[in-house]
Amino acid sequence: MNPLTRRLLAGALLCAAGVALLALFFYGSDRFNHYDSTLTAHLLAAAGSGRESLAELASDAANPLPLLVALAGITAMAVVWGRPWHLLAAGGVILFANLTTQIMKLVLAHPRLQGALGASYPIEIGYPSGHTTAAFSAGFALWLVAPPRWRGWAAAAGLAYGCMVGAGVVVAGWHFISDVLGAILVVGFWGLLALAALVAARLEAPDDWLPRPE
Repeated sequence: MNPLTRRLLAGALLCAAGVALLALFFYGSDRFNHYDSTLTAHLLAAAGSGRESLAELASDAANPLPLLVALAGITAMAVVWGRPWHLLAAGGVILFANLTTQIMKLVLAHPRLQGALGASYPIEIGYPSGHTTAAFSAGFALWLVAPPRWRGWAAAAGLAYGCMVGAGVVVAGWHFISDVLGAILVVGFWGLLALAALVAARLEAPDDWLPRPE
């Protein structure tokens, strides 16, 4: 195994550890919960306000229909660019990242755990955020299937999409900030595994990860 592949796998393990650590703090640390909920409360939009409507609109960009449209576009671009292996890896990231998040939400959203947080919590447990996972995994997929000369634009578009949805779910009151961070780490775990596989297969190299000068 080459050193780059080992570093990517180590990064994936760090992301997995981060997901577990955030969950441990959320369920086991009153101080963490205080900071998490207080900061989230400062960002919440007032009910019925225009800011809330805008946040919900941003969050809805990761609903199934717009997400399917985005994925269809990514697939079409991968076919046009002739990058089938990158499309396969990107599809794996989208599938497994979102599956991981949905399983975690089912396991961690137990009524006993929700009740342990107290009635003052205005937001239901949803760790990690499903909308944020969907948006960032789609953004990563766009970057991965793009040829090197387009990756700068793809990274900007994917990051903007993910941040828009992540901010939206917090401002709209759908998620805590920790839910969004956990979702990003879930995508990071599967994304780094996909990159490690492509590097091992000699289909990716660090020179391809930044935009190439014209």
